[in-house]
Amino acid sequence: MFAKNKGNQLKIEEIRLSAELLRINSHYLGGGGLAKILLIIIIVLPLVFYKDIINIIKDKSPNEQLVLVSMAVLFLAAFIFTLYKMSQNSGKSLIVTEKGFFIEPVLSELWKDIDEYKWNVPSGANKNTLTGQNEGTSLILFNNKGAWPKAFDLTQYNIIFTPDQMQQMDNICNRLGIKKTESL
Repeated sequence: MFAKNKGNQLKIEEIRLSAELLRINSHYLGGGGLAKILLIIIIVLPLVFYKDIINIIKDKSPNEQLVLVSMAVLFLAAFIFTLYKMSQNSGKSLIVTEKGFFIEPVLSELWKDIDEYKWNVPSGANKNTLTGQNEGTSLILFNNKGAWPKAFDLTQYNIIFTPDQMQQMDNICNRLGIKKTESL
């Protein structure tokens, strides 16, 4: 794992040395403040009512106790993991240079390894999200070289392109000989 991160960091430094062509900041998806408040409530309520919770659990059979405690721990772990991923992906920037692109520290790729790209336009069903925002167009880049093809979907990093940025990215990809695909 650490060797992969070190290799990724070396690739980022190599890409960073060439001229920057485009920088796109990630969009804040909202909901993080509400999620943090819910997490605080979920943690504080059991502390306040710990005697009642213990009495409820004591009245159950050992199997039911195990199930209740396991469910509570798994729910809390999933909630904390969701908050972690939200904070990890927010505030990142896509930086496109002559040599490649990167989102520090999680993603980097050289242009020589990219074969195709596709615009990820949300369908009508996905346009209105829970946050009340309309999702914009994002980009999927394909690396078909090697034994395992890779697809880099920039939606997961909240990278949303404006029409002007889409035109700039189309021009960059055309100049570098990267094909635009409409399939998939």
